[in-house]
Amino acid sequence: MGETGAGLFPDPGNRTAFMETLRELVDDYYDWHESCAGAAGPPSAPTGRPASAGVTGPPAADTDGSGPGLGAVRGLIRELSGCLARESTPWPSPLYLAHMTPDTPIAASLAYLCAMLYNPNNVTSEASPVTTRLEHEVGDDLCRLVGYHPGSGWAHLSSGGHAANYEAIWIARNLRSLPLAAAEDPGSRDLVAGVPRASLVNLPVGRTLDLVDALAARGALARVGRLAGEIRCRGVRGGGRLLFARSAHYAWDKCADLLGFGPGDIEALGLDQYHRIDLPALRRRVCDLLERGRPIVAVVATLGSTGEGSVDDLRGIMRLRDSCEQRYGASFYVHVDAAFGGYCRAICLAGDGSTLPYDDVAAADLPGRLKPEVYEALRALPLADSVTVDPHKGGHVPYPAGGLVLRDRRAAAVVASRAAYFAHGEGDRPAFGPYTLEGARPGAAAAAVWAAHRTIGLHAGGYGRLLRGCIATAQRLHRSFRTAGPSGADGRAPRLLSSYDPDLNILNLSVHQPGGRAGGDAVNRLLGRLRADAAAAPMTNLWVSGNTLGGRGGPDGVEQVLRLCVMKELDPAVTDSVCRALRTAAARGR
Repeated sequence: MGETGAGLFPDPGNRTAFMETLRELVDDYYDWHESCAGAAGPPSAPTGRPASAGVTGPPAADTDGSGPGLGAVRGLIRELSGCLARESTPWPSPLYLAHMTPDTPIAASLAYLCAMLYNPNNVTSEASPVTTRLEHEVGDDLCRLVGYHPGSGWAHLSSGGHAANYEAIWIARNLRSLPLAAAEDPGSRDLVAGVPRASLVNLPVGRTLDLVDALAARGALARVGRLAGEIRCRGVRGGGRLLFARSAHYAWDKCADLLGFGPGDIEALGLDQYHRIDLPALRRRVCDLLERGRPIVAVVATLGSTGEGSVDDLRGIMRLRDSCEQRYGASFYVHVDAAFGGYCRAICLAGDGSTLPYDDVAAADLPGRLKPEVYEALRALPLADSVTVDPHKGGHVPYPAGGLVLRDRRAAAVVASRAAYFAHGEGDRPAFGPYTLEGARPGAAAAAVWAAHRTIGLHAGGYGRLLRGCIATAQRLHRSFRTAGPSGADGRAPRLLSSYDPDLNILNLSVHQPGGRAGGDAVNRLLGRLRADAAAAPMTNLWVSGNTLGGRGGPDGVEQVLRLCVMKELDPAVTDSVCRALRTAAARGR
């Protein structure tokens, strides 16, 4: 771990302070618990001791702390703790490069543990006054990270990127069908009078949100929303097309199925050499659909694909949308799946939240130089309609902590529901439950994200420095494998070659067999050996995962590769040892 991680993450030097803090928060919790129990008894009842009548429940613990059954509880927890300590996947190890799970800062872990004891449910502030307030603060943080104004945007946490992406397309789908429903509703058709149907089915998002306001002012939003649902059922099942890159996360197929998109309604477009969406192909497809008056629910851009870490040309996608609005008077919703790469925008932010010029971001004395096109995609993020960001990935906080960020909070109204048994917000702060896909939500996650943000900082000197170190390590690995290198004395050993210059902190390695063949069984054998080594000695061996790259020269146009996901900065000496371990494992399989 580089210098940025010093003091942030578990370390022998901060063990004592961690334990002392843990004891303090447990003491606070037990004091709170005793005061709650004592409140039910008569005033003369000792604090923390139940009175002789009026309180039922389990018997009080013995004064020596052993209590009925407590010995069994302690034994059970010790067994669990031992299993976790012996068998858990070693995320903190510098040799763990398999998946997107980072080590967690001690501030986030302590905040999670602290809030978890009180079991808050952030569905409404009535159930969790403290952590609901923290989630609103975190939502403002995420708006500023993405580049939205907290006063007009809105963000909330979710269980992960799946739920956030589903919710975004749920909103996009409902927005897309609302103008058609308004045109059919006798009480609101005047609001869209004169708009041709070809434009109505692809009304620009801003105009659709103004329509939401107008319908709400008339008290017609719920009625027209129900009519929009009927239109979707009797017409195109999903209400239009959903376009994304072939490298997009597998969750998008689930999302399309859940929201009623038919097989012909989802289109996975091809990729360029860096595994970004093929922008010319997207332009041709979007223009064809708009010219034929076919509705587009959303175009999904990816900022950090799961397998490749690739960043789509978001600036180009937004220019495409602008040109479509000028040429056709029609448009489309843009959602960005930045579950993996969203926090990298901190690299581009000054301490006051302003965007740094590229020359400052690419300064030679800083690690992990961003490509100009990646910088431009990050800088264009505020133009998108919604963004998925996962604090439990780039934010380094415990699960579950995904997040959805909306450019305009009015969009949430098209998926809102009501519950009769709790209040729906305080002032301009809506309750989370009625406006989100998930109702019950762990307040502990909000506390963890809040603590991590306050400790590290959402700017170039905070998360930016942390994530630049990860990118710098991926770039060092890429340079080490930029050429295939020696194949061994007899020329028969498989050789490793970086598949392309990575956009962020994920590296894909091709395995070239003698004779020039890439991928295939050689990758599976090598991956099998590495996994067997890791299982035999998890703390001292290398962990990597596999991936399938599309548009390659292998069978069926795909190639099996090794995937290295760098969630921590590695010292050059450790990076060299990773390279040696990979080459040694490859040589063993000849």
